[in-house]
Amino acid sequence: MEAKEVVAAYFDALAIGDLEKAFSNFTPETKWYQPGDNKFSGLKNNLGEIFQMLESIMNDTSGNMVVKPAGPMLQSGDLISVPVWFTAKKETKVMDLGGMDLFQVKDGKIVHVWTFSDDQSLDDDFFGN
Repeated sequence: MEAKEVVAAYFDALAIGDLEKAFSNFTPETKWYQPGDNKFSGLKNNLGEIFQMLESIMNDTSGNMVVKPAGPMLQSGDLISVPVWFTAKKETKVMDLGGMDLFQVKDGKIVHVWTFSDDQSLDDDFFGN
């Protein structure tokens, strides 16, 4: 599978809430860097830590966090960048922001993810510490 197809398969599975299928595109050693200064920020060193972070985000937002591609995927070697739009609500707070996800794909699997927010301070305020 081509690198873009791997990333597209991840987003397709995420869109229908099939986390098991989404993460079948990762290796057990995949690393994920979550930016900012909030309770979810920092480097996740393996699939277990990534899954735990995303499960915690879904619990924090009562399952309404949505991340979807917002433009074309671009490729440079084994790197795929995807503009994304993410929305979530909790209590009286609403997050409705753009960003960029960068994936490194090797041998048909996502091995590294970096996420970026258009406004990290809003992101940090929404999630808190």
